[in-house]
Amino acid sequence: MSIGRKLGALAYFLIPKRRRATQVNIALAFPELSDAQQATRVKAVYAHVGMTIVETAWLWFRGMDAVDERFSVAGVEHLNSALNSDNGVIFLQAHFSTLEIAGGYVGPRWPIAAVYDPPKNPMVAEWLVSQRKRRIQPMIDNKNIRDMIRHLKKGHTVWYSPDQCVSQSQGGIATQYFKQPVLTSNGTARIAHMTKATIIPMIPTRHDNGASYCITFFAPLQLDLTDELSSTQAINDLFEEQVSRFPEQYLWLHKRFKPPPGATNPYV
Repeated sequence: MSIGRKLGALAYFLIPKRRRATQVNIALAFPELSDAQQATRVKAVYAHVGMTIVETAWLWFRGMDAVDERFSVAGVEHLNSALNSDNGVIFLQAHFSTLEIAGGYVGPRWPIAAVYDPPKNPMVAEWLVSQRKRRIQPMIDNKNIRDMIRHLKKGHTVWYSPDQCVSQSQGGIATQYFKQPVLTSNGTARIAHMTKATIIPMIPTRHDNGASYCITFFAPLQLDLTDELSSTQAINDLFEEQVSRFPEQYLWLHKRFKPPPGATNPYV
């Protein structure tokens, strides 16, 4: 993990576009911080990204046996109650940097499908899917909503992270995130309404620089699924609260605050 933090520091300098996006994101999300405090937070984000790199390498090339003992689980009663019902279950999670290692722990314990955004490079995409399928099956392309709906209607479980920017043509609607105008997928409300799936929020966190981890499941999220806008905004508000608790562990490297048409683009 010490090597991972150094890799994160190296990535900070080697990938200026991602660094710039992260800096803009932190400035927009935490305007109350001074410039120096924002810079410190950006570097902390990259330290966690570096730890993600070594966690993923361990997961893909060595296995979870020596890591399992570092995990604890909270709120499992919420998950078990949902799984014991006849409906499907949506694991709702923001893109925290612990996503990969958490998948390695969750997959073998609770059968689950995962929705993912395939990398543009076909070779990388094939490698990513083949590794994740060792613990999580099936893997569902995030554009293949039909498979996700079929899986949930059969009473199965799907891991879903709808916290990235989505264009209007792909179902993005104008919402707020950290008081910024953003386009967010309305998929959660639509899919839950169609499948009657139970939405279980979860958050995987890294403690003491990777000495331990905790996966927390929360009570089912109650939404007015007939109102896609209010439901989507409620999910954004939930993610904002979770990210504010562990800001360094969120994947700030992507351009989350791409605005709706007509608003100023902060990344230009």
